Amino acid sequence: MVKVTFQQWEEVIIHESIQYKLDELIHLQTIGVQAGGLAPPLNWAEGVAFRHGLMPPTDDVVRESLQGKVHWASVSWALMPEYQGVIIVRETNVRIPINDVSANEILSEAAKALKKIAKEK
Repeated sequence: MVKVTFQQWEEVIIHESIQYKLDELIHLQTIGVQAGGLAPPLNWAEGVAFRHGLMPPTDDVVRESLQGKVHWASVSWALMPEYQGVIIVRETNVRIPINDVSANEILSEAAKALKKIAKEK
């Protein structure tokens, strides 16, 4: 029998956080998308819409990953108090899917930390 083990990340390390106004984040998400097309999705939790990029899997990053630390190279985000499943840009009819990741503890905690940054500004 195969043993299956779940090991949650213990720490998320964000190397760059870029806060935008929601309309700016939406605009960035639609760059290069043809009219009527589907843009890459955004995540949403705790009143924050965001996307993140992982660090390249260097030896150090992989070593830390095995120790429970995940590195995000950058997070682009905006406050979005109300969840909506899709945002449609009227001028181009581009659709941006919004994934509700509230049930994911790691992504939800990251969103809370980002929201805290916004309150401190």
